[in-house]
Amino acid sequence: MSAASKAAKRKRPPSSSTESSEDHGSVELSTFVKEEEEETEREEQGEEEASSTHDYDIDVDSPPLAPKAGVPHKRRRVEEIKPSSVSKRSTFVQRSSATPAPGTRSIKRLRSGASTNRAASEPATRVFALWKQDGHYYSGIVHSALPRRGSTKYLVKFDDGTEDEVELKNMRRSELYVGDSVIVSNGARGKVSDVRELESRGIFLVKVDDGEKTVASEVELADIRIANRVLQNQWKDRILDPEAIVTVIKPRLLTDTATPSHHSLASLPGRPQRELAKTGFVVTLSPKNSNPEQTKESMIKAIEHYGGQLIDDWSGVFTMDGRHSQSNKRWTVTPDDFHFKEGVTLDRVFLLADDANQKPKFLIALALGIPCLSFEWLTKASKFSEDWQPFLLSAGYSDVLSARVSQLVDLDWGNCSEYLQDILSNRVAPKLFSDKKFLCVGADFIPPHRGRKNASNIGRVREATRAVPWIILCMGASKVDAVTDTKQVSSKELRTFDYVIVKDTADVEDLRAVTVATVTWIKECLISSRIVPTNWTQS
Repeated sequence: MSAASKAAKRKRPPSSSTESSEDHGSVELSTFVKEEEEETEREEQGEEEASSTHDYDIDVDSPPLAPKAGVPHKRRRVEEIKPSSVSKRSTFVQRSSATPAPGTRSIKRLRSGASTNRAASEPATRVFALWKQDGHYYSGIVHSALPRRGSTKYLVKFDDGTEDEVELKNMRRSELYVGDSVIVSNGARGKVSDVRELESRGIFLVKVDDGEKTVASEVELADIRIANRVLQNQWKDRILDPEAIVTVIKPRLLTDTATPSHHSLASLPGRPQRELAKTGFVVTLSPKNSNPEQTKESMIKAIEHYGGQLIDDWSGVFTMDGRHSQSNKRWTVTPDDFHFKEGVTLDRVFLLADDANQKPKFLIALALGIPCLSFEWLTKASKFSEDWQPFLLSAGYSDVLSARVSQLVDLDWGNCSEYLQDILSNRVAPKLFSDKKFLCVGADFIPPHRGRKNASNIGRVREATRAVPWIILCMGASKVDAVTDTKQVSSKELRTFDYVIVKDTADVEDLRAVTVATVTWIKECLISSRIVPTNWTQS
């Protein structure tokens, strides 16, 4: 995240005790204890004088000041502790305090953070904490507790020199396991492969697979960030116990500081040169494109140039089978039939188009919350930019709203492979049909059986209609059935469906006991990101 894009907030000044330990190395334990006691006495006096003016209800999310430019990236010193000889798969290391005590010692169990006078030999708790400006977790140290009106926040000093007030639920213990997914400084996604030298040298190994080769690089904690989805799914065993948190000192007064909100993510040795490695693209063009062949060719060249992969359609990434029954006159699909394919080596996917359209590829992407981008992301700029957000297309034109509507996507999309592996659980995508059952009536809704000959020789209109059940499923439906006609469904079963979808309502005048809607209604709901009245076309 660039410094120019960050918004400012109220911050506290750095702790003098912490800085001295970083700049001057080890000190005598007795001297350290004496200085800590003197520091505590000075703080208590200062807090009594300022108690009438200090406001603990300050909005900590107010806009940040502009960051200072040119802040050098410093490597933090850690204690020389020999790594444990445990197996690599089960190994984890908790990084030492930024205020180390002299000599070699093992990490102790963290004590309660309720007391403000911690022992000089007890290291402050190291954590990965949320930086809300970009939604990622970064390494740092718990500096102080900030109790206010029944809830407690903590001042976390991040390893890049920034600081923020963070709730307990947005922190995790600073422990790394082999196999943890991380994002390294150049934006590449990798996995931790070795943490045995984290305590002794302050580094660990991360392997990055760019699709052609695997590169292992030595990195520091300050050079990585953890994606929110990864932490929520994989770090449940590293939740912090508030009674085990040790802070550096007591709370300090708020002051304005101009500090960057992000690590200075420098390039690492062995950096992959393929900017779009393990990134897939589904390409579709609007019907109004006057030169489709040339446009598609330029897209494909750009994808290949940056190391991306071209995907014919969504069935190349996700399983899309369903089950036929009743002599192929009925077809059923549930969420279990749609998931990330085994063996696919992609970490993220996008849809590329020249403009918004209502073709199946585009509509399925909208329903899944997959960003639909203008092909200019890859073809317009002379130098590639990882920032795809400026190239988001509209979701399309809503007739109900009489307006072009923006897409509803997660702006951190693709920063970890969890987005694809659990695609139907994307909470940002508008799951308008959550837990609803649908019945599609008409032969065109049923895809051909795999054993049927000449299954690929179908018209484009029919092919688009066959994608409708998948679009409905991706919009959150719990079950979608398609039948050639209503004779395949008993009257009792018919009443169990929340909606019956047809191409033309004139074909089903006898279905008065159920809610009937058209394919056009499905598209309008998706584009508008809301449930519109089923009779809106007649109003």
